[in-house]
Amino acid sequence: MASAIVLERHLVVWRDPPLWPFLWRGLLPAAALALVALFAVVPFARDSIQASVEREVREQLGAAGFGWVGVSVSGQRVKLAGVEPAAGDGGRAVKVAQAATCPTWLGRHTCAAGVTGHFLPPPRVAEPAPVAAVEAPPAHAAQAPAAPLTRAGCEGSLASLLGREQIEFASGSAKIDANSGALLDQLAREVRACPGKIRIEGHTDTIGRGRINRRLSEARAAAVRGALIARGIPAERLTAKGYGARRPVADNTTEAGRARNRRIELHTVAAK
Repeated sequence: MASAIVLERHLVVWRDPPLWPFLWRGLLPAAALALVALFAVVPFARDSIQASVEREVREQLGAAGFGWVGVSVSGQRVKLAGVEPAAGDGGRAVKVAQAATCPTWLGRHTCAAGVTGHFLPPPRVAEPAPVAAVEAPPAHAAQAPAAPLTRAGCEGSLASLLGREQIEFASGSAKIDANSGALLDQLAREVRACPGKIRIEGHTDTIGRGRINRRLSEARAAAVRGALIARGIPAERLTAKGYGARRPVADNTTEAGRARNRRIELHTVAAK
């Protein structure tokens, strides 16, 4: 005849001595370690994001000609300060900082959650002594505003400007060379007359790693966007995109071809 062992239910759930004192005492060190890890990781992540925001905002302000602006960052809150070289420069600097983008896992996105500016007005200078009146130039000598362009005309005009001369950058950097200021002024005038939105594209040659080239092309396109915003183009009309070396227009095996592939292009965006 088979025998069976019968255990009383309370002996299965509650042992003697009971498990609970040992269980919570074992979990207590694990919980303490989790809290220590949390307090270590959160400040690191915050400091990393803050450093990235400060670096990108400073670089894009400098590229747009606002190197005189002081930048302080707390988290993703940006404060700008300085003495305006000319009236209104502080407001333009704030717009550039608001439009500045930072690299993320999902591409480049706006860095700052908020931007404030505290600027001193430009120093006053003594007014020059009055001079004899001179005859005003004829009306036709004044520079007339650029006439509105069609989308095709805008594409052709922008391509013509960038075909004769390219925006120059410091080697391996997104800092725009000061010699490109005149070209950016011309581009801003053309973009102002263009209809709709403009896409700014950055391209590189094949020298270097693909991921680094793509990030460099994105940063350069963003710098050009900031420079055009500083010249009065509304930020919502401009987008920036980096393609790295994926869209060459010349042979990357020659220096001349690589120089042509390192370029910025501006294109109109069809209305949806």
